[in-house]
Amino acid sequence: MHRFEQGNTLSWGRPRGSRNALDAYAYACALAHVQHKLRDPAPAEFADSNLWKALDVTLRQSPKDYARQIISMLPKQVSFENVTARELADEELGRLIEAFRQRELELREERALGAEMKLIPNAAH
Repeated sequence: MHRFEQGNTLSWGRPRGSRNALDAYAYACALAHVQHKLRDPAPAEFADSNLWKALDVTLRQSPKDYARQIISMLPKQVSFENVTARELADEELGRLIEAFRQRELELREERALGAEMKLIPNAAH
C-alpha cells in the first residue's frame, strides 16, 4: 500500500488541524508584533519564539521586507468592517486620536534617533 492511498493507517504526515494551529499561532504572533511598541518588552507568549525574533530583525533592517512578511501571514480572505467616525462614541474617537498622536510622536523620536546614529560614525573620521 502506498502512503497516500485512501484507507492508509500508517499515519504518515501531519495530524489533522496541526497546520491550522500553526497558522493561528503565526497570525497571532504577527498581529501582536504589529501592535507592539518598540520600546516595550515582547509579550511573554511570543518573547522566546524565533518568529518574533525574525520579525524584530526584519523590522530593524528592512521595513519594506517586514511589511511584505506581515502581509504574507495574513489570511487570504479578509473582511473589513466599515465604521465611520459618526458611528463611534466620543470617548472612542478621543482614544483613537490620542493613539494616533502617540504613535506619531514615537515615529518622530525613532527617526531622530536614526538620524543621530548616522551622524555619530561620520564624526569620528
